[in-house]
Amino acid sequence: MTYVVFARKYRPQVFDDIIGQSHITSTLKNAIEMSRVAHAYLFSGPRGVGKTTTARILAKALNCEKGPTPIPCNNCPSCREITQGTSLDILEIDGASNRGIDEVRSLRENAKFSPSKGSFKVYIIDEVHMLSADAFNALLKILEEPPPHLKFIFATTHPHKVPPTILSRCQRFDFKRIPALDIMKSLKMIVKEEKMDADDEALGLISKYSDGSLRDAQVVLDQIASLTGGKIEADDVAKILGIVEDDILFGLSGAIKDRDSKKALKIIDQLIDDGKDVVQIILNLIEHFRNIVVAKTGDELNTLIDAGPDKIGRYSKEAESFTIEETLYIIYTLSATLDFVRKTNLPRIPFESALVKLTRLGIILPIDEILKRIDKIEQGYFTRRSETGQAIKSADSKDQNPGERHSLENEGMKDAAGYALRPADNKIDAEGDLATPSQCGLSLEEILSAWNKVINYIKGRKISIASYLEEGSLLSLESGTLSIGFPKECQFHKEVLESPENRHLIEESISKALGLDLKVALTLINPSGAEEGPRKGFTKHPGDNKAAEVVKKSGESDPIIKAALEIFGGRIAGNNGA
Repeated sequence: MTYVVFARKYRPQVFDDIIGQSHITSTLKNAIEMSRVAHAYLFSGPRGVGKTTTARILAKALNCEKGPTPIPCNNCPSCREITQGTSLDILEIDGASNRGIDEVRSLRENAKFSPSKGSFKVYIIDEVHMLSADAFNALLKILEEPPPHLKFIFATTHPHKVPPTILSRCQRFDFKRIPALDIMKSLKMIVKEEKMDADDEALGLISKYSDGSLRDAQVVLDQIASLTGGKIEADDVAKILGIVEDDILFGLSGAIKDRDSKKALKIIDQLIDDGKDVVQIILNLIEHFRNIVVAKTGDELNTLIDAGPDKIGRYSKEAESFTIEETLYIIYTLSATLDFVRKTNLPRIPFESALVKLTRLGIILPIDEILKRIDKIEQGYFTRRSETGQAIKSADSKDQNPGERHSLENEGMKDAAGYALRPADNKIDAEGDLATPSQCGLSLEEILSAWNKVINYIKGRKISIASYLEEGSLLSLESGTLSIGFPKECQFHKEVLESPENRHLIEESISKALGLDLKVALTLINPSGAEEGPRKGFTKHPGDNKAAEVVKKSGESDPIIKAALEIFGGRIAGNNGA
């Protein structure tokens, strides 16, 4: 007797036998009971989920001698012929090999004739998206106004390739991937019927790696049964599917945990010598670390990790060696490597490089932790006293949080982290002596240190004016008038800012942001005159070099500064950028 493979032998014969598509079978059964069967259907979805099988059962239900009925008898001559594929009224057409206009014209001519035995003539066109544009156009007329005895059922894995004119004339049903648990139940039924011996772990692997396709799972089960003679174990499934064993995956994660590049490379070498596919290894390793992340974060692991209790416990123990940030970084690195591997003819090299990179991985900290450490360094630095006995702190530190201190980047004198610094109670002039305060209560240096407050205030009102004002440099403060200079190439900016409305906005912003009642004078700077400052928008002040040198010398011996330099790989720069 001719052998029949599992995928054909255990093919569903009634709607209730179809697995995982109840949202479709219920609708079709109700449509038959209510005599609301449409003339054209489009079944779309992944391979092996029941599209063609559902089409055959629908055709059988329509042409059964007891029908149309939602439950075909499978005993009458019509049902048996449809099951065997010999019915003259049910025509299955492969869209890939019959894609031309001539084939569709022939179909259209034959469709006019009444069915030979049953109530309906049903055309099932598989992979309908493969039809040519002319063939689709030839279908339009008969699809829009078909004879009463004619039904069309289209099946496709790529519904987006079907023209909208065809889609609009069909009722569309989207088939879903079948859950692994439902596939496993079906495989257990087959194992029982075939009197085979298979453990749950083996069937679980087959179900998992079938990617929601029941047909694929049945084919793999059939193949493994031939290999093992009916006794199926997880190791046999791993060999057939090329799955990497759990011990190997835990060995790789252990090598990453122990920072052992040599061990990781030896494992990869052994896997490749055993004929494992690099893509499959990376996919299994990504899933392995995904399970570690779940074990690190989840409570109900039985529903989130597809494994037995022993293996789940092993994942929980492995998760103790990694932080969530480390596992996420590893997953992202392996995913990027997977894309690279698929584009190269030398997949081993990028995979080995990625493993070496991961085994040399340093400590990965959450962003919140890094910010806390930075803030701790700032607080320690800003509260210490310099060698000269003067307290050094950031400008306006009393009413600014650490995030706002970042905006004071244009002050002439800066600390190692780039924050603006100035003596708390004194101002340094060009000669190093104490300067007298201006009439408004603040010196030009103090206005400079807080100028970004003004810019940010203006940005909230009119961002274009703020961007123009940033091109200027603060020149002087005399008799309540703040002089702002612009280079000649920014003459347009100056003219725009001189309008009464914009000048008023600048003066109002100074008042709101700094609490100063100042007038603003805008001038052009001669390139040979005023010297540009170290940062755009600010002039360089004579006392900056001396003040920066004090900060540099004091910072070199400060343990907090040294720690910051080690964390960020930085150095203390002088005012000249050296």
